Amino acid sequence: MTEEDYVIIWEAPKLIPPEYRLYYDDKGKVICYSGDKSVEGKYIVIDAQTFVEARPDLVVIDGKISRARPNAMVSKLMPDDSEGVTCHPEDMSIIVDDANHIKWKLNIYEL
Repeated sequence: MTEEDYVIIWEAPKLIPPEYRLYYDDKGKVICYSGDKSVEGKYIVIDAQTFVEARPDLVVIDGKISRARPNAMVSKLMPDDSEGVTCHPEDMSIIVDDANHIKWKLNIYEL
């Protein structure tokens, strides 16, 4: 064999499995389903079956999908130090922006 009679063995690139995402808003309602990683916003990684179903009636609670009916869920305002709406310490209906305050966050629970 001469130098011109050689075979090039091409190594195939590794196949990366797709990552399916469900994007949701602050209340847990579905915004969209996407496989694009450049979309910004809150999301959770879901399986292929949930991605194919693309159900708009799902709700995300604590980072997990909930298929509970809306009448089987309860919302409750709770004090939270890290996030939430800043309110007056004596009246939570008054939104303030000062050092003496309490933050309130809406939590959703399934029955």
